[in-house]
Amino acid sequence: MRRYTEAEGMHKKAIEIKERILGSEDYEVALSLGHLASLYNYDMEEYERAEQLYLRSITIGRKLFGDGYSGLEYDYRGLINLYDSQGNFDCMERYHQTLMDWKDLRENATKTESAHDKTPDPWPTRQFLQHFLSQPD
Repeated sequence: MRRYTEAEGMHKKAIEIKERILGSEDYEVALSLGHLASLYNYDMEEYERAEQLYLRSITIGRKLFGDGYSGLEYDYRGLINLYDSQGNFDCMERYHQTLMDWKDLRENATKTESAHDKTPDPWPTRQFLQHFLSQPD
């Protein structure tokens, strides 16, 4: 249990630093919230604390990147496990459905992207670097 307590402290410190530097609704904060939630969920069985953090991480991810954001899968799966562990099968099923809807949204977005011609990058990295490296000082 000592290791979990140490890990918890490190996760909390990372969140505190990121919030101070980047703001409370930054992508990096959401990632750290999800990591601490997983520690609570899978290792410490602190389900209420985990649930709050997963939900906060989901809120930030959806706000920044929309409902199809790839990082949401991690949090949805965490909530499914959490509710299963608690025997809360109504919430487990709700988030299982949310995960399935998210997968459909991601698949449809991928199909739509591949259906459109993608414009090539006007400045491929190599050309960009060559341009600036060839400039006189």
